[in-house]
Amino acid sequence: MSSRLLLLILLLPVFCTAQQIRGSILSKEGPLPAATIIIDGTGTQTDLSGAFDIVVRKTGKVTLKINYVGFAVKTMEVDVKPGINQLGAILMEPASDVLGEVVVKGASAGSQVRAISIKKNAQGIMEVLAADAIGKLPDRNAAEAVQRIQGVSIERDQGEGRYVSVRGTPIQWSATLLNGNRLPTASLDYTDRRIQMDIFPSELIEYVQLSKAITPDIEGDAIGGSINFITKAAPMSRTLRINAAGGYGDQARKGSYNASVVYGDRLMKGKLGFVLSGVIWDRTSAQDRYNMNYDFTNPDRKQSYSITDLQLRDYIAHRRTTGLNAGLEYKFNDRHKVQFKGIYSDFLDGQMVRETYFYFNAKNATITSRASNYLTSLYSGELSGQSVLSPKVSLDWAASLDKSKFRFKDPGYYPMAVFQQATTYEGLAADGKKYLAMDAPDGKGDVIDAVLPHLSPSTPISSTSMKLSQVIMVRSTNWEENKRFGFNLKYTPDNKLHLKFGGKFIHKDKVVQTPYNIYLAGIQGAAPTMAGFGSEPFPYNGGFLTEIGSPYNNVIIDQMPLSQLKTLVTPEGISNNKLFPYQVDSATNISGATKYFTGVENVYALYVMGEYKASDKLTLTGGIRNEYNKVTFNGSKVSTSTKQVTALTQDNSYNAFLPMLHLKYNLTDKDIIRLAYTRSFARADFNNLNPGTTQDDVNKTISRGNANLKPTFANNFDLMAEHYFGGIGMVNFGAFYKKLTDLIYTNQSSEMVGGIQYMVSEPENLQHAWLAGFEAGFVKRFTGLPGFWKGFGIDANYTYTDSRVKIPRFTGTEKTEDESAIPKQAKHIFNASVIYEYRKFMARVAGNYKGKYLDVIRQAAGPDHYRWYAQNFTVDFSASYAITPKIRTFLELNNITNAPVRYYHGTFDRVEQAEWYSIRGQIGVNVKIF
Repeated sequence: MSSRLLLLILLLPVFCTAQQIRGSILSKEGPLPAATIIIDGTGTQTDLSGAFDIVVRKTGKVTLKINYVGFAVKTMEVDVKPGINQLGAILMEPASDVLGEVVVKGASAGSQVRAISIKKNAQGIMEVLAADAIGKLPDRNAAEAVQRIQGVSIERDQGEGRYVSVRGTPIQWSATLLNGNRLPTASLDYTDRRIQMDIFPSELIEYVQLSKAITPDIEGDAIGGSINFITKAAPMSRTLRINAAGGYGDQARKGSYNASVVYGDRLMKGKLGFVLSGVIWDRTSAQDRYNMNYDFTNPDRKQSYSITDLQLRDYIAHRRTTGLNAGLEYKFNDRHKVQFKGIYSDFLDGQMVRETYFYFNAKNATITSRASNYLTSLYSGELSGQSVLSPKVSLDWAASLDKSKFRFKDPGYYPMAVFQQATTYEGLAADGKKYLAMDAPDGKGDVIDAVLPHLSPSTPISSTSMKLSQVIMVRSTNWEENKRFGFNLKYTPDNKLHLKFGGKFIHKDKVVQTPYNIYLAGIQGAAPTMAGFGSEPFPYNGGFLTEIGSPYNNVIIDQMPLSQLKTLVTPEGISNNKLFPYQVDSATNISGATKYFTGVENVYALYVMGEYKASDKLTLTGGIRNEYNKVTFNGSKVSTSTKQVTALTQDNSYNAFLPMLHLKYNLTDKDIIRLAYTRSFARADFNNLNPGTTQDDVNKTISRGNANLKPTFANNFDLMAEHYFGGIGMVNFGAFYKKLTDLIYTNQSSEMVGGIQYMVSEPENLQHAWLAGFEAGFVKRFTGLPGFWKGFGIDANYTYTDSRVKIPRFTGTEKTEDESAIPKQAKHIFNASVIYEYRKFMARVAGNYKGKYLDVIRQAAGPDHYRWYAQNFTVDFSASYAITPKIRTFLELNNITNAPVRYYHGTFDRVEQAEWYSIRGQIGVNVKIF
């Protein structure tokens, strides 16, 4: 096709007879998204910025009608001229009834109205959370903010939300987007695609959109859902808000502070708009925890339930989250504008960890001390433009760059010191093993939350008996960088049909380097004792495991100062303590080569979609998205016998063809039925794509990655019924089914190498699985009640999810299959809030429940030895009082019931891990200067 012909096709709509009316709807508090605008029986809705455009085929005078919950209906006459008609900003006035008063003057009702309005008018199945609603909840990071959304649950670290799951699906099956682009990920412990959301402060967020059934214009790797965080944009008028708070964490017995500021304005007669926001949150988190490991690889079935070790862990983490957001907008005229959005977030996690281990089979005990500063940074910048080419054609484009990086800061590594001593344990079973009473062959053992080491009085642990065993120095660099360019071309022949075409190119670079050095003590000379390094009190933080009666106080001793750790791995420390370099990793030796890998992913995406209003009640939205993926990963192959390291490169390409269809049927003005079929996928994790291979010629085993993995695909079917009350509220019920193919798991097989049979472990694809469930939600403000009672409200939702997958298990070379739920999939999720808001006062009690789920599959051991996550229920509280219309004081409390997090081995009473965080909270003030 010649360039002239292509240009002619693009310009044809310009000459078609049509007029466009453009404007924006707002209140005194800001833009009103999802407001309804109707002209001559046809209508449209405002976008998140409150802007709208509507096409009319005639000129002259027309009547424009605007509706929004809580505001008086506005009717205005417009004299339509040929071409584009710009109405500017249209101000809505609150309704004179009770509801209008609640919406305009309430602390949180306005945000709830906006969220419900956006949800109701969306073409797809969507949940929405607004910025001011986030600010009224005790949620300080992005993960904690979205846990209130229907169908969402979170996983925590040090008591703070970190990872998000949608509808009980595995975390990496949901896409986390920033302004429409998937966020990069980097951390020490994981090289998968999970987004560490505690690095992202909630104060930088304007809206959260959760698409449970995506449309073709959304990135397709979102089996669970697509969570889009939209950052603050330039306001309609001058804005300055300041938030300051101080708090306290009971587990750490330390104070905290939090501060944020937002400033925005419009200059040059409104053409230039900007917003700047910043936040800092400094706190000390703490965790008391015990772990147990079981001998599940033991061929003796009875002894496979014996306890190999008991671990007592005390964590203190001084954390500081800082974030900056900038938005800039310049309007050349009514048709063309450019925007810039930039964000930077920095999460410093100062870990101080003390661990005491009791090894029952080895007849010894160890103390491990470790400390370092984890630093995870995220930055993102996007330049975009929007142009109205004609009353029927518009174009938008965006170019962006984002990067997330993990490293150690001060020192640039993670030092660990391990001390060990021999000891004797009493209370063992007749076979000399440690058991729970439920598993012991003679019934002799302990019970949950009271598993004690039972040290012999002749061998107590002490700082003079504990000798330095080894020193470990972990080094790590892990980063991901994305470069993107995308465009969207929209064509609106009339208000019944909207066509959209677009594409996106993504170039991703991934670098992982996780080497470590191990130095052994006692080989080149006598090992020093822990007492020789001095001591400092064990950090009980108000008591160690007081929740279960402090059972370990008599076996916890004072330990070496953590400040000594840095000196142990210096050249002087290695020499003075006569440490032997047992393992020093590098990219070229056999111990470290597989810990280095790089990857490149290029994604070429195109889509076409249309929205057709078949009648006043029925709207169809459908289309096709296609994502072509080109993957190259570089790693190393290691042979333990030849001591050789060989570079490996694996290339792979695959195509994701994603058809989608949404049906929205308005039974009445208040009742909506939605149906959707979508196809989506989940890319393989980076650690699985790493081709790094270790060939152990002594044990005849091979462990390797697989860059040729296919992504997991899902055919998704969704049904949702919604009823909207006359005031603030709605009730919904939905069901969903996902037919899954190519699930990724770790396969075990045999392979002949040089005539010798090796056992091979590598990730591969399973064929089939399914996931299904239903969800229900209820939101209601009882504004129709008299007096005091009209302030009450309820927000509750529940999601049930079930799944089945057949997991291969190998006994020698024989293969069997075990049927189970998909790992990481919680069956029950429940959120509930009771709200009271009347005049100047607002209070909310919020509960969050996540049911048990399968955490780890141990294929060789079988289902009785799987690791499970136990159900968890947390309760939070928040309250605020408006001292003046511009000054509001608030109180926030998290985890007021001190709910533990538990993992168990097969059955609940066989605990593997239990941890407590206690309550934390803060009190502060929010000032809206203008």
